Amino acid sequence: MTDQDLLHALRSSRTRTADAYAQLLDDYGEELFRRCILVLRDRDAAHVVLRDTLIVARAHACRLRDADRLGEWLHALAEAECARHQENGPRCPLPREWRMPERTSLVRARVLNGMVGPELDGYRTHVAARADRFDREGFPLEPGSGLGPRGLASLVPVALALLCALLAIACAGYVLARDSAHEPFPGAVSSRP
Repeated sequence: MTDQDLLHALRSSRTRTADAYAQLLDDYGEELFRRCILVLRDRDAAHVVLRDTLIVARAHACRLRDADRLGEWLHALAEAECARHQENGPRCPLPREWRMPERTSLVRARVLNGMVGPELDGYRTHVAARADRFDREGFPLEPGSGLGPRGLASLVPVALALLCALLAIACAGYVLARDSAHEPFPGAVSSRP
């Protein structure tokens, strides 16, 4: 399957979720898992991050503009999920002796079992919603990397509310100043006959 076909399958509502995840794992699972292990140095955490990476890929596949960059995009998603895990996950000391696993044949089954059941719909929705900050090319922004495009857009209603409040205050000040300019001060002597 080409990357174009895989991206189409990810975007299509006709492709069963389990089939889309299985195809992602077949095409990119091993290299993504190895990348997660290199970053996290924890096999269990790497399984979790790989699972979340695939969930994000399925949920946000429409954001990727160029199918030729699918592999690069998936690696960027994995990096962002690794960073999120390191930021929010438990702090465990790194083992003194650590090495890459020689076989990754059980990764596919373990990851698929942890993500395709209907009882996990809420979890998949949560993962997809929390990973919702992307640049213009569709690549993820790292967690905690400032406001980003979505963050600035979320400030627009606040800015508009402040602008409206300032405009209302300015209008009220103008009306009060105009009305008081033609009337004498209380207790002042009027020069009118």
